[in-house]
Amino acid sequence: MLNFGFDNTLQTNTFILTPDQPYKMRAFFILLPSLLFLYSCSEPDSDLQASFVTTLGKDTLVIERFDIQPEKVEATVLIRSPRTQYIQHTFWMTPEGNFKKFTSLTYNPKDIQGKPIVEQTIELEGDSLLLTTKRDTTVRTSKLAYEASLMPWVDMVHWPYEVAVRQMISRDESSVDQRMLGGRMPATFEIRLIEEDSISIKHPSRGTMYARIDEYGALQHYDATSTTRKLILSRVAPLDIEALAIKYADRSIGSLSGAANEEMTVHEAGIRLRYGQPSRRGRNLFGGIVPWGERWRTGANRATHFKTDKTLKIGELILPAAEYTLFTIPEPDGGILII
Repeated sequence: MLNFGFDNTLQTNTFILTPDQPYKMRAFFILLPSLLFLYSCSEPDSDLQASFVTTLGKDTLVIERFDIQPEKVEATVLIRSPRTQYIQHTFWMTPEGNFKKFTSLTYNPKDIQGKPIVEQTIELEGDSLLLTTKRDTTVRTSKLAYEASLMPWVDMVHWPYEVAVRQMISRDESSVDQRMLGGRMPATFEIRLIEEDSISIKHPSRGTMYARIDEYGALQHYDATSTTRKLILSRVAPLDIEALAIKYADRSIGSLSGAANEEMTVHEAGIRLRYGQPSRRGRNLFGGIVPWGERWRTGANRATHFKTDKTLKIGELILPAAEYTLFTIPEPDGGILII
């Protein structure tokens, strides 16, 4: 008798041979290459379980572990800004890959077995999507029109991008205007195949991100340094998010870039200044994350604004009382101020 099986723990083929029917051995080993070929073809992509590690400068910002199944995606996410959060996502799809249901459960990282702090559900109800958010004893609901190809979108979380890219590649398409729902209204993310192993993803407001992919659409490396977020993502083997939640529970990195409001009086003119405070996080600011010779919003996340209640004169420029937006074009020897 000849028994053979697969040891899933060691991920190696295990064969147990007994000599009571040796005449069948020759036939089996003739057949073995065909069996192995069929087994390898039945598992074309073994990288459906993985983790993403997202960094901002020297800081680890987000860690994701996900398992992509034919009709369901399960993901566990650890986000460290503005506070550490442990989140479980489940996304159900039809066999065609269309939206069925999405749940997001947010936990205290010190009590991941406890009751969720926030429960969010998006599910099909008739011809609409019902959005439900539960926080403590407060429950909020809203509805919007159903879109079959909709994907969930979660800020700083990237597994939905992989699902969308995998679907695009499986359809043998080179582009898709992917509708994604974050908050209460969907937005369009433009995904384009640049080369066989690279894509671009255009965020509706933050700019264009770039990623290297494999032949199935799995994200291998993701670069958002040309957007307002400046993130870098790497793919690694599945990580122990539960242990990391305990490690980082009291080690949040706070706001990515703090907002500042200042008021002052300059020559009897009352001026209010609003801007985002960039954090270096071990990076080069000018000539690095802020390139020389390119227009910059002169702050983090949004452009700098100032309001004056009297007419100002800056150089030869006369500014009547109003609110203004500041941009700059930095250069090594100075630069240009745009008001």
